[in-house]
Amino acid sequence: MNNTGKERVDEVSQYYAPIKTLGTIRVVLFWSNAALSFVMPYSVSILGKAGTDILQAFFLVLVLTYFSISQVSSLYLVPRAELMRGKHLLSDSFGVPLSHDHTSLYYNNSFSPSVQRLGANTMENALFSKEIASKMLGRKRVIILGYLLAWFFAFSLRHDNLELLMWITQLVFSGEIIAEWLKLEILRFRYERTYDELYSHFLHKIGQDSSRATANVLNALVNYEAAKSTAGILLSTKDFQKLNPILSKRWKEICQELDIKHQMD
Repeated sequence: MNNTGKERVDEVSQYYAPIKTLGTIRVVLFWSNAALSFVMPYSVSILGKAGTDILQAFFLVLVLTYFSISQVSSLYLVPRAELMRGKHLLSDSFGVPLSHDHTSLYYNNSFSPSVQRLGANTMENALFSKEIASKMLGRKRVIILGYLLAWFFAFSLRHDNLELLMWITQLVFSGEIIAEWLKLEILRFRYERTYDELYSHFLHKIGQDSSRATANVLNALVNYEAAKSTAGILLSTKDFQKLNPILSKRWKEICQELDIKHQMD
């Protein structure tokens, strides 16, 4: 994933662009729905019966739009993007083109096309992925703590304002907040486990042509890809750009530690 030295090319990234766009729209719709669901119980006294009917219809449209966008993204766009990324991983690892998309300097090790190169590529992916996920979790945990404090505060006042407690409960424990945080925690853990497995694989210098080496690498690859597909979470591009110089340097040091000659040397 290095981005230093020669120009880095990643045409596979085009498949992630619509996911990010729909993700932004999805967040806006979520908070719009949350705001309307809070206002709805008081709408009759504020807008009257006719205004409330219009507001409810608008709320219904937003909910259906949010649902449709979520399904298109999770059922079609994300699997398509991850499939293309997986094809590129295999293409680079075995020197066999599986798609017309071109990449350059996305992976950085000097193994010839082989299972060992697949292992090194997957290990590099896991390193970057676990660190980016950790960076994202740092912010997410602070936000979750704030939401939970708000929920406990509302719970302590439940006898005075049950509607507020119900609204905050629906908001906090929805798929957009608590569930997303939990999925990211699990994703980071599974990325870290994949990295540790492959680090041990190369540390003990298991023979490239042995059945054990092949099984180790394929097992790590399956775990890594399964983690991505199960979570359905895209890692932050901004965090990647910030961490890329640091992680690229760390990857080079890891390659030296494990006698994996770095491609950029």
